[in-house]
Amino acid sequence: MSEWSPETRRVLRAYLRAVASGEPLQRELARRYGLSLADLHALRALRELGEVPISRLGAELGIRPSNATNLVDRLEGAGLVERGADPADRRVTVLRLTPGARTALSDRQVLASSGLPERVERLAPAERIELATLLERVLEPSWEDAATDAEPEQAPSGESAPEGAGSSLPGSGRAEAAHGETVGAGR
Repeated sequence: MSEWSPETRRVLRAYLRAVASGEPLQRELARRYGLSLADLHALRALRELGEVPISRLGAELGIRPSNATNLVDRLEGAGLVERGADPADRRVTVLRLTPGARTALSDRQVLASSGLPERVERLAPAERIELATLLERVLEPSWEDAATDAEPEQAPSGESAPEGAGSSLPGSGRAEAAHGETVGAGR
């Protein structure tokens, strides 16, 4: 592996500090609702998608079907998601948010108590937009990340994925990461 540039090392250190600063928020979400930031991201995705099958939620989150099923089982066990028949086709099972999930998604106090909104508000509006744009670009799954879920390991275009494809920093934008999603924040 080649040595990283000083600029890259600075970005990685800042990124890891930012991830670590989310720990109090993560603990409060777990205490109040039994949620991780990844769970919150999944609930937000389901809220935006509406009633959909597990496979659709999994595709939206960029995770494997078995991981989507495990995620939904956990959320259902916590009383945040329920399965039900699709009114248009009773053979299809769809997911719906429970009132408890809607409460968790609308709870802005958890985020407010973290102090993060105040720190972000100290940035000029143009800086906030630039920060959001850069974070979204860094966290957007690339075709290399998507190749790790493909069978066989190929990029979506059919080209072979380069060696080491799929390796990424923590928080690559998959369901395992928060992907910039926060309690009560708009997308």
